[in-house]
Amino acid sequence: MPVPRITHVRMLEDDAATTWISRWWPTLYEADPRATAYQSPQWVTAWLLQLPSSSSPVVMTIADEGGVSAALPLARHRTGATDVISALTPYAEYNDLVGPGARHPYIAQALAADLDQFLQDGQNPELAHVPTSSALGRALDGRSAWHATRTRTALVPLPLDWEVLPGNQRRQHAKRERRIRAGHAITYARTRTTGELLQMQPELERLHAARWAPAPRPSTSQPDWGAVLNELTDTTAFIATITIDGALAAAQLCLYRGTTCWSLRPAMNPGAARLSPGHLLLRRLIDDLSSHGFTGLGLGRTAETDGQTGYKEQYQPRWSTALSFTPTRQPPRPA
Repeated sequence: MPVPRITHVRMLEDDAATTWISRWWPTLYEADPRATAYQSPQWVTAWLLQLPSSSSPVVMTIADEGGVSAALPLARHRTGATDVISALTPYAEYNDLVGPGARHPYIAQALAADLDQFLQDGQNPELAHVPTSSALGRALDGRSAWHATRTRTALVPLPLDWEVLPGNQRRQHAKRERRIRAGHAITYARTRTTGELLQMQPELERLHAARWAPAPRPSTSQPDWGAVLNELTDTTAFIATITIDGALAAAQLCLYRGTTCWSLRPAMNPGAARLSPGHLLLRRLIDDLSSHGFTGLGLGRTAETDGQTGYKEQYQPRWSTALSFTPTRQPPRPA
């Protein structure tokens, strides 16, 4: 019979959380080679600095006999009668524990029990985009206190052998290539320095705004992506671009760690839609990453209703699932 592990969960808030993240997050990240760039110190710090005055940082640490084994960065949002506690990094494609013990079930179970206790204490925790395969995802999934919403995620294994794609997909890619090569000058580029990254960021935002201009704007304030990229630097992020006949047609903000890359913020010029610049950029990016030894390109969460599944299927991804957890009932209000 396995011996129960002694664990201790601690919650730090406000300045204590900020100081702890600044001091210890790089150590936890380096000790966890399976953590993604969405758990990197650069990414966590960038969103820590983006918190509005009505929110404050929270970090939950889980220790065992050997010391702190994993941690999870959160934020408390004061919205009225009940605070909401959610992931610190709202634009992360994946949220998960970080640290040498992040894959241990007993560590994740200890955190899940504390999140359950939050509900009993009248608080309102929620946690989005936790990989189903993670220890934390398994620990929370199926608990009566939580409702889980599932979203498919896509990862393209690299290198991608275009010749082994199904015939209809090969023909589609070839058709797009012929169309774009007929009388058009194409240039692919990828930022290599922090200066290039920051210089290209406003151009990506311009494309993004043009692409989504008809969509209703969310009521919440938008992040300062320039400030975010200033924290990420070229050690964690790059922007890949395609220009057609000298005009920027598509851009894609990506994060990376080791030999894995994650597409975070793609944008296309709607005026160039007939030339499929998004596909053109993705094909060039896949070949570029493959030639530099990358083994995977994450295409992120996939909405089932707006054509994303068919779009990503053309690159033969491996599909997995992310879970978003919300309470099954509203927490009781404190007396």
